[in-house]
Amino acid sequence: MTGVKYLKDFQQKAVKELSETFLDLWKTGNYQIPLILKAPTGAGKTIMMAEFLRCLDDNYQFHEDKAYLWISFGGDDSYTQSKKKLYQYFNEGTDMNLKDLNNLNEGKLHKNNIFFINWLKIKGTNKESKKLRKSGGVGYGGEAIFDEFIKQTRKERGLILIVDEAHIETDTHLAKEVVDLFDPRIIIKVTATPKIEPSFSDVKQKRVGFVEVSEKDVIESGLIKEKIVIQTKEEIEKLSKKKQLSEGEIMLELAYNKRIELKKIYEKLELDINPLVLIQLPSDFKEKEVIETNQKDFVLLYLKAKGVKEKEIAIWLSNEKTNLDTIEENNNEVNFMIFKVAPATGWDCPRAEILVMFREIDSPIFHTQIIGRIKRMSEGYHYEREELNKAYIFTNYNKNHIKDISELENKNKIPIYFTELKKDIERICLETTYHHQTDFDILVLPLWQKVFLEVMDQKFGTKPYLVAENKKKVGTKINFSLTKVSNQIIVDAEITSFDNFANEIKRKGQNFDYHFSQLEVEKFYNLLCFQELKNQGDKEIKYNPASSWGQMKSALNVWFETRFGFNKANYYPIIVNEISKENSDLKIIISKTLKEFRKKYEIEIKAKEKREVFDLWLPEKQVSFTSDFEKIESINKNVYEKFYNRKQYLGIENEKKFIRFLESQPNIIWWHKQSYGRNAFAIEYFDMQEKENRLFYPDFIVRTKSKVYLLDTKSGITAKSQETADKSNALQNWIKEKQSKYNFEIIGGIVIEKYPNWKINISIKYAYERENDWKDLSFSN
Repeated sequence: MTGVKYLKDFQQKAVKELSETFLDLWKTGNYQIPLILKAPTGAGKTIMMAEFLRCLDDNYQFHEDKAYLWISFGGDDSYTQSKKKLYQYFNEGTDMNLKDLNNLNEGKLHKNNIFFINWLKIKGTNKESKKLRKSGGVGYGGEAIFDEFIKQTRKERGLILIVDEAHIETDTHLAKEVVDLFDPRIIIKVTATPKIEPSFSDVKQKRVGFVEVSEKDVIESGLIKEKIVIQTKEEIEKLSKKKQLSEGEIMLELAYNKRIELKKIYEKLELDINPLVLIQLPSDFKEKEVIETNQKDFVLLYLKAKGVKEKEIAIWLSNEKTNLDTIEENNNEVNFMIFKVAPATGWDCPRAEILVMFREIDSPIFHTQIIGRIKRMSEGYHYEREELNKAYIFTNYNKNHIKDISELENKNKIPIYFTELKKDIERICLETTYHHQTDFDILVLPLWQKVFLEVMDQKFGTKPYLVAENKKKVGTKINFSLTKVSNQIIVDAEITSFDNFANEIKRKGQNFDYHFSQLEVEKFYNLLCFQELKNQGDKEIKYNPASSWGQMKSALNVWFETRFGFNKANYYPIIVNEISKENSDLKIIISKTLKEFRKKYEIEIKAKEKREVFDLWLPEKQVSFTSDFEKIESINKNVYEKFYNRKQYLGIENEKKFIRFLESQPNIIWWHKQSYGRNAFAIEYFDMQEKENRLFYPDFIVRTKSKVYLLDTKSGITAKSQETADKSNALQNWIKEKQSKYNFEIIGGIVIEKYPNWKINISIKYAYERENDWKDLSFSN
């Protein structure tokens, strides 16, 4: 059975173009040639790939012995979704057997086999990933089982690599080490949003292939919806007049009503389709739940009050998954699904038509990649009722929060480079120290309130109960006329281009001023008190926000009540508006009260770290690096197979020169450039300037036959600093105390370049100016 009759015209055209481009690239005889298939979300990329593979298998002019590797960058089970789709599509109508990790015991891939695997299984840091890739582990010929499986396959046939959701790979950069292991003839990258599109010259010269499916063709085919509709100002105002609802309740009410409306239309058309509402919870910091009701509980209470049954609610959270079986089916009984980020990639549920998004207070960014989950049409074609050809979004974000995923910097970058210790390296064990972060102090009533009122009165010139006089003095610094708190909500936008969603919504949408209810104002006030404590940068005014926000709020309440005669309904909005400003006198003086409180009562700052001392084997056997690093060539004595160094940092030029010096020393067996954290060697030292214990991580560890060198390179003003002296003194004391534990001599010190030599200072009491303390650095056996 062939699958072509199920394809839309644009899909057949794309498959034909993809096949022709693939064969042209294959004929070049080159390896690792990229072939990009760019198609919008909902275009049926997996089905197009299935038909492409089937056509390649049936092509009587293409008899090459090859196998396929299908890598997914979605969630843990995203590759199984693709495998399932291909299995259903092929329906036994091909000799292309589908494989995964369960087939590793077969030793290799045979002709036309397709092997599915998730990227994190190959390059993850969990136990399963390490077992698959670990050298010397269970496998064939003592090699890592996955690596050997690939090598055995390559001995007999060529490989074709398929990268699903390749826009994610583009941000994490498919590790060259993995590509080199596969060494595929062609790398097919399937994506809706390639980060970089090839030039005309590259395509013409067959250095890369590029096939594009237009969004217009996909919409016209009926596979995806015609428009995305954002809530209207009229809807919100109409609902606000009828009921006293919070902002969150309004979003849920609008979505609830829209679902009923769509359900009735489907029933009228005699279609067995149950529209699904996706409810995305904010993923704000967990401490916020100390302040306000858990958002999930808030949603569940609302739905329960509406009479929604438990079996009609699905939950997809990292630690809770309920009612998700067969949820993708059009007539499934689940009406609402609560999630945070789970369905953002690779999830396919065409009956999902409505999206509720709650704004994150701490970092309000509307991530557009979630829109793809409500784009698809339930049955792959448009209906006579236009309401069914639209997707609906109800959210309390505003226009300024809309960010396309490509605009966002990936702050938690995924490692893309990996390396291992050289096989002949003998590791060493050193006693190290590590500091674990713990909590700060709490504000103690009534002492805190007493200091707060004193400082506020002093700074603002207020006195208890002199209401008229106080208002006159403070009125120029705090705006007492702001008795409403507003949140701007985006309204009245109909978006016709999903690919250009961020730009279109900014152009077409309007911001509507929604006034918070009294309850919402108080919730926001509570959160601002928490954040004000959390965001203090000076360690002297750091207090535990979860345990102290209530005391902060109480002191503010007393000051506003006793100095201005306001009640809560009046001064809550004033405080919220004032603290919400980027700069305000109130915020500045709050910081001063926190500092004065500690000073006046001589409250010691709690140790922010719990000290742990333990023996550490180093260097680590395996390490990974992000795109902030680069491989440095012509390095022979580093402990690792490949040496990666950060591209930019203070002191990089000095360290580069020192590394060249290390490479030239005949007695050095290996050298290691340290990082930070629990898996790096550190010595505790007392910072004389900050008056606290800190950790010192020497830059380099060097091994000769009988000695270990702990070296920290400095240059210029840093070599003369008090911090360097503190570190050096601590290092010398550590060596003196610990030397007897080890069967190798330890030499350590600050290292500087004094052309043409490198000098080391091993004096017990560091003083940069003492010339005689600086000795030529040499490495003896």
